[in-house]
Amino acid sequence: MKKYLIFLTFLATFYFAKSQDIIVTTEGDTIDCKITRVGDEFIHFSIYDRSGVLLMRSRLPLSKIQHYDQAKPETVTQSPDIPVAPEEEIEFEEFEPSSFRLSINTGYTYQLGGYEGLPDSYKQQLQSLWNLGGELHYFITENFGVGAKYNHISTNADEDFQPPFSTAFGFSSLRDEKVTFDYIGLSFMYRNFLYDDQVVNYFIAGGVVKYRTDGLGDGVPFYQEGDTFGLVLGVNYDFIFVQNVGVGVGAEVNIASLKEFDNNGITVPADFTLTRIDLTVGVRFFK
Repeated sequence: MKKYLIFLTFLATFYFAKSQDIIVTTEGDTIDCKITRVGDEFIHFSIYDRSGVLLMRSRLPLSKIQHYDQAKPETVTQSPDIPVAPEEEIEFEEFEPSSFRLSINTGYTYQLGGYEGLPDSYKQQLQSLWNLGGELHYFITENFGVGAKYNHISTNADEDFQPPFSTAFGFSSLRDEKVTFDYIGLSFMYRNFLYDDQVVNYFIAGGVVKYRTDGLGDGVPFYQEGDTFGLVLGVNYDFIFVQNVGVGVGAEVNIASLKEFDNNGITVPADFTLTRIDLTVGVRFFK
């Protein structure tokens, strides 16, 4: 931390812009900068060169700050007898955290089990899925938000089973099926601003998972479906490249298990895991 403060102090001393704010740390270091936001835990600031070019963004814990001063714009008076060209002013945009966050994602899903006894090649087709989803959160405070989460996940599998699989497990030798998951739930999110334009979000969600398989066995249609409670734990990273738009990546674990399902109109007991891992990319919108 000490070396980092020395670097910031050096940078701010030799590459400062006018209309600067000042941060004084508890260790006595002074940083000439532009304060962009004072949060609940951190003070965020930017350092510019003399021409107004952004050199870096950073933040410091408030616990490490002795005091800070935000400069007011200075009024320049000029003699009426001597014309002086007005000095160009550097304008800085104040950062304000968004109240709403909308995320639209797509990516890869891997289901952890659930198809014991099937040939490995067919099982791999069923466990590798494509996902599409979205999240909408409203932030009650700077860091804490509440919202809704939705995911649609699907895959297709087909294979010509060779004995002994078809006879041992009671299904036909030629099988073709489509598997879908639909999840909707209530989500709670905590966001951590690394910088004004880079955010790490941690979230937990609880809701309903609906599972369905539609298929053909030697041309005979069949289906299986069921629903259960699902718990989601995840993290994602947002990079905001313009004021209200960004991109991001994420990873999450979805935990769920079916205890029974409808098998062609007959309810049967089951111990079928729906637990999966989602890896996503997407676009972000902020308001």
